[in-house]
Amino acid sequence: MVHQSYAKTNNIQYDTLPNKFSGTPSFCAKEPPADPNIPESLIPILMKRTKSSLDAWIGPLKSSGKRDSNWDVNYYTIPRDQQEKYDYTKCDVVISFLKSPPKGQNNVEILGLHYFRDGKNYIEIYYQGYGICETRTDVATYWYSCQQDSPKLIVAMEAILRHELGHSMGLGHYVSDEVLYHFGSGHPSSIMVPILDVINSPTHVPIDPELLEIMPVDLDKIRQIYGNGGWGNQKKSELITQQSETKTIQLKGKTIIEKISGAIPKNMYKKDQRLDVVLTKPDGNTKSYKVAVSSTGKYTYSFIIPDSMTPGKYSITLKYTGDELRKIPYEIISLRK
Repeated sequence: MVHQSYAKTNNIQYDTLPNKFSGTPSFCAKEPPADPNIPESLIPILMKRTKSSLDAWIGPLKSSGKRDSNWDVNYYTIPRDQQEKYDYTKCDVVISFLKSPPKGQNNVEILGLHYFRDGKNYIEIYYQGYGICETRTDVATYWYSCQQDSPKLIVAMEAILRHELGHSMGLGHYVSDEVLYHFGSGHPSSIMVPILDVINSPTHVPIDPELLEIMPVDLDKIRQIYGNGGWGNQKKSELITQQSETKTIQLKGKTIIEKISGAIPKNMYKKDQRLDVVLTKPDGNTKSYKVAVSSTGKYTYSFIIPDSMTPGKYSITLKYTGDELRKIPYEIISLRK
């Protein structure tokens, strides 16, 4: 990637990606495997830096957003011994640390990768010993990957992770013909500049990865994608109650259990928030129940119908945070005379 310092115009292109969160996202970070290429002493630091890299995005979004905006995230660390059997269905973003990048990358030593597959984001960070280097000339700035020592490497990996997290939120690359250094401060204009482009260069001059920061233009782009309300907040007026057809239950001399299962829309899910179930009887009286909701938003309610239940028309209404999600009418009949 070359940035011309003598350009009189400043053409900026900041693309977005098709992947987009539809509610409070869950980020799952996998602890790196045991490997002599990464010291065990660095792993706790690396996992802590992983969380701080996510916080570097979320903190400014929260502090500058509306009071009722939803920029919350769920964050899970997955230890080595749990990774094989872990329930990844609750993860919107899976972060992995691997030794080497995929095969087929000719003459390119990449540090990180983001891809979107089957509705889920995947981020891979590679600890192969490469960092970010820079070469400057009178007219251009070159960035490429190069060898780094371990202390520098973990900082470089953190910078790349912030970049890849931006991709998971829907940001593409920020491309400009400007020199990306303002008045000698050394800060690129965006964390989303395509820093993994490799340019053949005669010298390897290290760049401080700490200069790769999330900039105001990046936060503005996130707000442009999702709006000031946060991750795909759905207005109450846009909610449509699912109205089921009347289900007829015939009393047969024994208790009947009717299972009602479903999932809370991702944009509505709140941790530890229970589902309200309201049973309306034929005489108009109601009875309410609280039902637990799993961390993936799933719920199951058992409608118990004893043989002694009074025949007539009933209905079950499911509500979440005060909003009506689903209404199921029942007609209980008995053949007894």
